[in-house]
Amino acid sequence: MRRLSLDGHYGQRVEIDRCGPCHLVWFDSVESVRLAGTGMLALLRDMAEAQREPHSTLKAEARCPRCSNGLKPVHNRSRWGPTLQLECRVRHGAYQTFAQFLSEKGLIRRLSAADRSALTARSAGLACLNCGAAMGSEDVRCTYCDSLPGLVDVARLAHAMDPEGATEALRVHGVAPQHASLHCLACGGALPTGLSASCTQCGATLAVAQLRDAVAAVGTLEEALRSHARSPAPHVKARRLAELDGDLGRRREWVRQMEAETEQGRSRSGDADFWADLRERPWSVAFAAALVVFAWFVLR
Repeated sequence: MRRLSLDGHYGQRVEIDRCGPCHLVWFDSVESVRLAGTGMLALLRDMAEAQREPHSTLKAEARCPRCSNGLKPVHNRSRWGPTLQLECRVRHGAYQTFAQFLSEKGLIRRLSAADRSALTARSAGLACLNCGAAMGSEDVRCTYCDSLPGLVDVARLAHAMDPEGATEALRVHGVAPQHASLHCLACGGALPTGLSASCTQCGATLAVAQLRDAVAAVGTLEEALRSHARSPAPHVKARRLAELDGDLGRRREWVRQMEAETEQGRSRSGDADFWADLRERPWSVAFAAALVVFAWFVLR
């Protein structure tokens, strides 16, 4: 296991454990959603480097690296479809293969017949997105790690790394991402039914067969993302201010309602508050009674 210290949101650091030979990542709690765009890129870059190591399947007796308890398979469903992970029985965290992590984030799309034909024609060949091993044109699963073949959706990856659109000037941010979109995310042009690996209108790369190619495709965003983390891009600041300004009316109305309810509650409980205070402070009642008795003896 190798521990990675990655960029998180709001300047925080996120530590994630990665096993190269097994092509697995270990996430404690919600670490995977705490990654900033540059942290995600660094993790993908490390995954791509780990694919150079020969694959070794995780042993059946593997245990939680935190407490040494056993693991159990957990099937979940995200907005992108079903996911799988090996979770600690006392919930310290979970293992995911590289491909499972990418799939859960919606960064992999299934390999169609058109994709296979296009990759074969370009002599790019197929490669397992999990372990990086070469795959035959007819392989249903990877013969090394049993992962399903797929393509990394580069446009969606770019949007996942930069949800605020700090790098929207780059053509990959041409239109908003959609799960089942049949339009190029770079120029908006219509794509053929088979969802080709590149846009026929502008030539932008839409999907790649190897993780290292995906990292190279979005690597150009890194400097802009780091600059955005230090100080938000001007158009992002303007967008944030516009959103706040548009919400001011609702916030002011909410404050007015709260003030009205508070005043109404005070008017209804004016006299009751006195007796409530006495009940909450019994010593004050005793003190008042003692004063009355003292005055009676003095004035008698």
